[in-house]
Amino acid sequence: MRICVFSERMRRPFDEGIKNYALHLARGLADQHEVMTLTAHGESIPELGIENLPSNPLLFSPWIAQRLRRFRPEVVLYVPTACATPFSFWRTRMLKLFAGGAPTVMVALQLRQYGRLGKLVMPRLCPDLVFVQSEATQEALAWCGCPIQMLSPGIDTNRFHPATPEKRLALRHRYGIRPEAYVACHVGHLNRGRNVQALLALQRHPGCQVVVVGSTSTTQDGELVAELRNSGALLIDTYVPDVAEIYQMADCYTFPVHSHISSIDMPLSVLEAMACNLPVVTTRFGGLPTLFQEGPGFAYIDSPEQLAAAVEASKGVQPDTRRMVEPYAWPRVAQRMLEQIAHLCRLDPYGTGTQPSANINKGLPS
Repeated sequence: MRICVFSERMRRPFDEGIKNYALHLARGLADQHEVMTLTAHGESIPELGIENLPSNPLLFSPWIAQRLRRFRPEVVLYVPTACATPFSFWRTRMLKLFAGGAPTVMVALQLRQYGRLGKLVMPRLCPDLVFVQSEATQEALAWCGCPIQMLSPGIDTNRFHPATPEKRLALRHRYGIRPEAYVACHVGHLNRGRNVQALLALQRHPGCQVVVVGSTSTTQDGELVAELRNSGALLIDTYVPDVAEIYQMADCYTFPVHSHISSIDMPLSVLEAMACNLPVVTTRFGGLPTLFQEGPGFAYIDSPEQLAAAVEASKGVQPDTRRMVEPYAWPRVAQRMLEQIAHLCRLDPYGTGTQPSANINKGLPS
């Protein structure tokens, strides 16, 4: 099957959830299908199969139109950086027009609220299908009249895996962390909306070392950065090429986020930590409670005050989190996505007469 994946502002570094999702979705599909990955207001990265084309914000672009006409996609998948907004719906309609009416599907990764403009125009611009990752986002879009389906997340279980004890010690030595410390890590945006300040109390616990890796693609809260550094937490605010190493040297992953605008509905960092078989302590964020029940090494908290006790309880637990996340390896998720699209649009999800894309490098950044 010929598939176009489109997402705005795809550029290096890939240390933000929506960019990473679009990139790995294209890779997951390219294992079995012919994939063309386009972006606007980003950069062309030939080794990753990404082509940047000129466009205005409303996607009036003869370059994108010509490229889609030449490729003749059977399906267009749009992963908007702004998620499901009135303008994203408009851009979906433009992509469908450029693709000669091919089924055009939006992947909405984050909850949004809608005002008068959205409720006026969005029902008139519905994509053929909208995939969401949480019940809250599904309910928020129900009034549009679009076909909406829940979509499981994707994770690269080859890239994210547990480390040997030897590698774990070597990584701690590289980052200057004591071998005996109990390391609780967090990966994501460095701002208070992410509730990263909840980790300050955790750093004060004897024997605990907090490690925070901040995204370089988003604005950082300078005051919060200073507070974390002054507390003794190890703060990494530069791009980490292989973020899997952070999980591999840690003992526990923490996700204290409450605000729905501070992460995508299915936080990739939680899935990455689980793939490395770390114990996870998280809020009941987005689609996580729908997908994962509490179990060995996976605990929910309802307030920041519960974080330290939950992390303490994770010590000595034999986690089972990798097994929990293995069903969501990217090739399986990508194929399930196409099967759902095919069922609705009467297509062949396994393709006919096409070859897997040869222009996507499998050594993608995390």
